[in-house]
Amino acid sequence: MANKDEQAESEKSGKKKAVLIAVILLILIGGGAAYYFLILASSSSEVGDSDQIVEELEEPERLETLYLQLTESFTIQLRDSGSMMQLKLALRTPYGQPIIDEITAHEIGIRAALLDSLSDVEGAAASSENFRSLIEPDLRAAANAILEEQNVFPGIDLVLFTEFLMQ
Repeated sequence: MANKDEQAESEKSGKKKAVLIAVILLILIGGGAAYYFLILASSSSEVGDSDQIVEELEEPERLETLYLQLTESFTIQLRDSGSMMQLKLALRTPYGQPIIDEITAHEIGIRAALLDSLSDVEGAAASSENFRSLIEPDLRAAANAILEEQNVFPGIDLVLFTEFLMQ
């Protein structure tokens, strides 16, 4: 009889353990689901909002129009010819000193982007009468793209050729 009581009691404790394990699993699953929906889902929506903020850089207040002369010249071998082109560029912004400071801070990246755009120039295109006005929008877009990558308003409105030599 003692053997039957022990057997019944061990069955009850086994059922209690099974119920206890099921309750613990439900709590863990519920906690994980709550963590996902409350913490991870809300943080991913915040990331989406911050991406949208980056894309929508606010135009700063127009201040005085300033120019920044890039100190070093560009020397490029023209594609499809043995000709060389050497030029100096200046950048204009109507947003004053704050944008000039940003351009100066990112000048190396801007110079690299400008050089990349200039390296695609063909000899015949560079010899044309309106070459500078044709390539200026591409150069401006390349310079502004670097500013945008750095979450800076793309405030360059004109790229000027201050020296231009072809050989």
